[in-house]
Amino acid sequence: MKRMTGIFIRILVLLALLVTSALAYAQDEKETESAAAPFIGIRYWYHDDGLFVTGIIPNTPAAEVGLQAGDIVEAVNGEAIRVETVRDVVWKHDAGATVALSIDRDGRAFDLDLTLMARPADLFENPDYALPLDLAAVGLYVGQCNDMLIVIGALAGSDIAAAGFQVYDQIIEIDGEAVNTIGEADAAVSGVNEGDELSFRLLRAERELVIKVIAEDHRRRDPRHRPPRRPHPRLEVERAYVSENIELGYGDGFVVVSELKPAHDLYAAGLRQFDLIVEANGAPVEEAVDLFRDGDTIEVAIERVNSTLHFDIPVSAAPLLMIGDAEPVEQDRSQWLGLHEKQVTLGVRYIQLEPDSPHFEGSEVREGALVAEVIEGLPAAKAGVQEDDIIVAVAGEPVTLEIDLRNRIYFHEPGERVRLDILRAGEVIQIEVTLRVASK
Repeated sequence: MKRMTGIFIRILVLLALLVTSALAYAQDEKETESAAAPFIGIRYWYHDDGLFVTGIIPNTPAAEVGLQAGDIVEAVNGEAIRVETVRDVVWKHDAGATVALSIDRDGRAFDLDLTLMARPADLFENPDYALPLDLAAVGLYVGQCNDMLIVIGALAGSDIAAAGFQVYDQIIEIDGEAVNTIGEADAAVSGVNEGDELSFRLLRAERELVIKVIAEDHRRRDPRHRPPRRPHPRLEVERAYVSENIELGYGDGFVVVSELKPAHDLYAAGLRQFDLIVEANGAPVEEAVDLFRDGDTIEVAIERVNSTLHFDIPVSAAPLLMIGDAEPVEQDRSQWLGLHEKQVTLGVRYIQLEPDSPHFEGSEVREGALVAEVIEGLPAAKAGVQEDDIIVAVAGEPVTLEIDLRNRIYFHEPGERVRLDILRAGEVIQIEVTLRVASK
């Protein structure tokens, strides 16, 4: 039990939804609609040396040249590639261009010449491009803790949910293949067809056991034949809040903790990833509007597995709970500022920094938001905010992990002139900026 508790405290899981690994393109949502996008035809996962191939899409260039699940794509035409640089490295080439892929396969390095195709407009509907299975597709959700693969849940109502898995089981083999990462697990099931038997070797409290299940594909099942399921927040989240240490999703009657790192105060308060916050100060979370009461804490009720727990969290987290009641402007994970019904915007993309970030070296500052991009024509650019500036305060109020830059902007009106305290080249300077609505 102590060992399981230790795993629970240390686990840093990666969200495993119905499509876990990426496809071999990385672009904004609008751009994915373009059929002219260059396309390789692989699914992949993170790897220190490149893209870890978790599956091959049939009738694509990857299938034609013999790429395999488990291969590592290290470079394209000699240019190193990583998950975050796929768009920059691949998209510079036109569909129809032939590129050389540098591959590592079980420690053997070689090149493959591959001719890019145009991304099929009907990729997700056309049976000619059937996406290979992954663990989430067969209904099993896992997290990665160092070099261990840990079970964190299963699709409600599915056969795999009734197969005998328990939360925090460690998966050590799938169909005889050793697995330590989510990518390796997805690769292990990528060649499986619906109806095939899957064998999982597990470690549970130092005891090994084997669970065998029949693979089902839960991604494209006719809704009329799906088993009844309870509301699933990871599928019904309407809007999201994302910063460096926490990601929250807002749905009907709940706030789900989609990601939570130990550096965040809510972790220290007892919350964990995948918790559902359903009440605050005794009221349903969607009605808990009076959170800035006297005192230092807010009592929240959370649902975890099959139990309801109560925790006291810092009152500074109130904006995080309230933010879901406001209607956001359309945005992506890059965090454009412009959050609520006023659609007030500063006009930057930013990263909320940890107190020990090297960006603070040489100064006494330990909290703030690093400006990753200044958007031309918006207030920050007009006021002289620069890329790599660190915004440490808004109108004299500090920008912290708990109340980050977006929250500080949230409390101001369009047209309001506010002072930004900015760390630039080791010195704190002040810049005044006039906020405006995002739609103008």
